[in-house]
Amino acid sequence: MNSDIAEKVTEIKQQEGKDIWLYGGASLIKIFIELNLIDVYRISLHPVALGSGKPLFEDLKSRLNLKLLKTNIFRSGVVQLIYKPVK
Repeated sequence: MNSDIAEKVTEIKQQEGKDIWLYGGASLIKIFIELNLIDVYRISLHPVALGSGKPLFEDLKSRLNLKLLKTNIFRSGVVQLIYKPVK
């Protein structure tokens, strides 16, 4: 099944158009990380401490090294961190 995902994403990336946005839980993100399909990470930090919840990244097989490209700060207090994977 993962090879189907990789093939489809590669096919979509070769088409003209805008970026592909991935929304989903940690399990879905993990699959895309393992298949090396993510070009840019946009992580938003909200000014609320919940005390519990689900991890953003779970059960990664190896370390995920990222390089910070840009930081956006919004009036709401949300901070968006934009990273690219370091390969």
